[in-house]
Amino acid sequence: MPRLTRASSEGKLSRRAFARAAALAAADAALPPTASIQASTSAQVTGAQAPPLSPAGEAQLQTILAKYGKRLSDDQKSEVKRLVAQAQKTSETLRSLPLDNSDEPAMIFHIYRSDRS
Repeated sequence: MPRLTRASSEGKLSRRAFARAAALAAADAALPPTASIQASTSAQVTGAQAPPLSPAGEAQLQTILAKYGKRLSDDQKSEVKRLVAQAQKTSETLRSLPLDNSDEPAMIFHIYRSDRS
């Protein structure tokens, strides 16, 4: 993998280095996963059964399968089911946090504007 070079004068990333990194990232994302990654993913899918889905999770899964089911293989469909179950577990955890309508976010974004004339 080529090194990223920084512009020495300001310590910032040069345009050429940024373009190279962006091209490499796009090429990496476009490549299919290697056989070892596919084997480990399929082993995880077959080894870990997805927990039963709630009615909302089942409805979400059926919506996804109705829209994209013709394009998905059986392994991909089971992976989608596992991901929906995982998202369901995460959303249940988030819903379990007690929040009131008056609770403020942890971070509030403030815009700083200098008074330049």
